[in-house]
Amino acid sequence: MERKVGLWIDYRKAVIVSIANKKVYIREIISNIKKKSIRITSDTVDLPDEKPEFLQNPQSKILLDKYYNLIISLISDAESIWIFGPNEEKVELEDRLRNAGFGARVVGIETMAEMTKRQFALKVQQRFLRKPVLNSNSTYSLNNH
Repeated sequence: MERKVGLWIDYRKAVIVSIANKKVYIREIISNIKKKSIRITSDTVDLPDEKPEFLQNPQSKILLDKYYNLIISLISDAESIWIFGPNEEKVELEDRLRNAGFGARVVGIETMAEMTKRQFALKVQQRFLRKPVLNSNSTYSLNNH
């Protein structure tokens, strides 16, 4: 069975769209990484490579590591992986996939703002299948694993 995956990721959640046997499966993984502080913005612009302050504390780093490991475990059997996201998490996940020996399976990485699960599933299908969404949804949380 050939499995293709589209993945949208940021530090809060990931949406995995899997295509196998001409069916589409949508999973959502919630990181449970909460903001521990309030960021106050002004007229200055944040540098895009800077992580939010709350991601720099040790507990958040541990949760982020678990989050990436869970995602990798859910997509490691895919033959093709297409990664999307608005921030650096997509690049960090790609690096982790490469370090785990799955780098050759990454067929692309793109910057993309969040969209609905259905919109994202349709985008992935346009790349891999060009057919309508046919199947199920499920949500995962790190608290459950």
